[in-house]
Amino acid sequence: MAHGRLTLRRARHDDLTDLVKLEAACWPTPLAATHDQLSARIATFHRGQLVAQIGEQLVGYSSAQRIHAELITNDPLQYNTVTDNDRFTTTHANDGEIYQLVGVSTAPEFRGRRIARQLIDLQIARAWKLDGVRRVMGFTRPAARHLTPELSLESYVAIQLTARGSDKTLAFHLNAGARIVSCHDNFRPSDQQSLGGGVLIEYSR
Repeated sequence: MAHGRLTLRRARHDDLTDLVKLEAACWPTPLAATHDQLSARIATFHRGQLVAQIGEQLVGYSSAQRIHAELITNDPLQYNTVTDNDRFTTTHANDGEIYQLVGVSTAPEFRGRRIARQLIDLQIARAWKLDGVRRVMGFTRPAARHLTPELSLESYVAIQLTARGSDKTLAFHLNAGARIVSCHDNFRPSDQQSLGGGVLIEYSR
C-alpha cells in the first residue's frame, strides 16, 4: 500500500494505464470506463478530470463535464445520452450552465479516508468559480436497490431519506448536502446493482 501525502490534481494522459486499472478495481465491468473513454474525457474537458495520488499510486478519480440544461430535461434520460457513451465528446459544452458530476472512485484499499469526499468537494468548489455555471448536478446510483427489488425507485429513494436508509452511495451525497431532484428508471440498464435506475441530485452553493 502506498504511503505519503495525498495530492489532488488534474488527470493527465500518462495516467491512463493506472486510471483503467483503478476503474476496473472500483466498478463492475459494464460500468468501468475504458482507456478510450478516459482519454476522450481528458481531451474534451481536462479541468473536470481529477485524480487523488499518494506517493506514486493513483488512489482516486473524479470526473465531470459542463452541459446545457436541455440535455437533462427531455425524458427518458439515459446515462449514455447525457455522457456521450462515457466520452463527453459531444455532450460537454465549454459554456454549459450545468456542471455535471459524473463519477467518483476510490481504490478499495484506501476507502474510509474521505478521499472521494475531498475529490467531490474540490470539484464543487472549482465549479462555482467558473463563469456561467449556474447549477452543480449529477446522476448517482441507488446502488443497493437490488436488495429490495420489490420497491419502485421512488419508494426506494424515499426510504433512503429516512433513518432506515442504508444505501451508502446515496448517503455519500445526501450527507454532504445534495438534494434529490428526480428519479429515472432505465437510466443505465447495465447497472444491475441499481436495477438500471439513476437519481438526479443537485448541490447548492
